[in-house]
Amino acid sequence: MMQVTLPTFRLAWPASAALLALLMWAHNATADMALCMQGSRCAASSQADTAADRERQLLDLTADVQMSIAMSNAATLGQNALSSQEYFSFSGVGAIVCTVGGKQHTSTAFLVGAFDIGVTVAHTFEEDGHWTQPSNCVYTSSDSLGQIRERIPVSYIKAQWESEAGAFGQAAKDFAVVRLSEPSRYAQRTMPLGKFSGAAAAVLMIGFKSDIDADSLKQKSRGTVYGRKANGITISSLAGFTHDMDSRGISAGAPVIDERTGVIIGIHTISHAAANALRPGEARNTMITMNEWLESTLKVEMQEESAAEPAG
Repeated sequence: MMQVTLPTFRLAWPASAALLALLMWAHNATADMALCMQGSRCAASSQADTAADRERQLLDLTADVQMSIAMSNAATLGQNALSSQEYFSFSGVGAIVCTVGGKQHTSTAFLVGAFDIGVTVAHTFEEDGHWTQPSNCVYTSSDSLGQIRERIPVSYIKAQWESEAGAFGQAAKDFAVVRLSEPSRYAQRTMPLGKFSGAAAAVLMIGFKSDIDADSLKQKSRGTVYGRKANGITISSLAGFTHDMDSRGISAGAPVIDERTGVIIGIHTISHAAANALRPGEARNTMITMNEWLESTLKVEMQEESAAEPAG
């Protein structure tokens, strides 16, 4: 069942002041009109002109308030804000929120192949270096105002860390595929996932903050993924490829998108999130790329999706 909550607006002082002025003006206008109707302050012949003037003033003041709010939001969000077109294009990016060991864990996720199949990182579901079966997992998406549009329960999770012997803790295998209990109705499209060529690329990352209850607006960050080749052969470390995007406002699991093609070429994670992957102090932004496990698991899920569709 889709749950919808009312949006919360946080206005900077100029926008708040303009809104307060609008409310005070509306109150005074109502009081003046009441007096006019009683005939104590206004002549009957001037009431129509007065009403027209007040309507024009109200429209002007409303426009000023809307502009103040827009400028306030732009100043607050800065370059990390998504445009209207980007919200449409990346409507298939959501968040997975689970309870692990009595605490809330959040990661960014994106829909692939079908509106009820998502990809995220496996380390969302571990605690203190051990795999922990999560509970109360939901897929959450929000609109451009940060309003939560849906919370869809997760039916099951397939994680490489759990299913493959010896994979736990390896950053390059930090993958999980989630099946939602029902398709997302808010997402307008699923996300195209491809393989990374290994060459340096200008990229875009889309995701949510780790505390989605405090801030449910999607964020974006731009930068570069650095390629590594030797003798024409792509080389990646055991922890994946390094990128320089600012990830302080974006949780792991966010899709890394090649800006030239619009195709997802990897998933953002942090190397030290993998148990014992790096020594303390050596954590770094990392893009992990689709491997055989992720590719085959997605194919299985998509085949099951096709088989479940009614013939006709």
